[in-house]
Amino acid sequence: MRVLLVSDLHANPFALEVLPAADVVLCAGDLVDYGPDPRAVISWCRTNAAAVVHGNHDRALAFDEGDGVPSSMREASEATRLLHRALLDESDLGYLRSLPRVATIRLDSVTIALTHATVEDVHHYAPLSEAGASVRAAVPNAAVVVVGHTHLQGVVALDGAVAVNPGSVGMSTAGGLAHYAVWEDGRMTLHSTPYDVAATLAALGEMRLPARVHATLHDAFRHGRR
Repeated sequence: MRVLLVSDLHANPFALEVLPAADVVLCAGDLVDYGPDPRAVISWCRTNAAAVVHGNHDRALAFDEGDGVPSSMREASEATRLLHRALLDESDLGYLRSLPRVATIRLDSVTIALTHATVEDVHHYAPLSEAGASVRAAVPNAAVVVVGHTHLQGVVALDGAVAVNPGSVGMSTAGGLAHYAVWEDGRMTLHSTPYDVAATLAALGEMRLPARVHATLHDAFRHGRR
């Protein structure tokens, strides 16, 4: 069985176009903010993902909460969120509100558990080992733990398990690349695939964003958010 692990899609449907086919898709949150098309990304998750957890941006939009992002990206986060909220209908908002903090799924006798940052705090930028341990404490029988939030790809061994951050599909640390992971036949691999970032930037250009926000996002999508 081939399991596609994704996170931090950030309203960027153009990055989703390069993801490989898989038997199961699991998503560790942050469907919205920053990118040009939250509706397309939510629709993709509703159609394709067997399990999705909420991220800090999903909660910020759905429940009008703070997002906890660093100051360098806060203005862009808030500006795009205002536009995204107007684009989404009640069904989309209801879907975001329904997403759990932690999700588990059992595939071929393997339990996989997901959360966005840590189980205790959706805003905490924790190292992968710490984030993985928080999920393992909540789901002790999980053999695979999936987290997101930091946009940093990585795999670490836990006591009897493996923790992975697939990186960000929609706004990776390397501009113009979609980051994701694949779990297949007991083996975890990390992947980076080029996508049409020019299309993302063109769609952003059609949004009514302040010039400074547009410049911040252009840099993040083109050159990577670190």
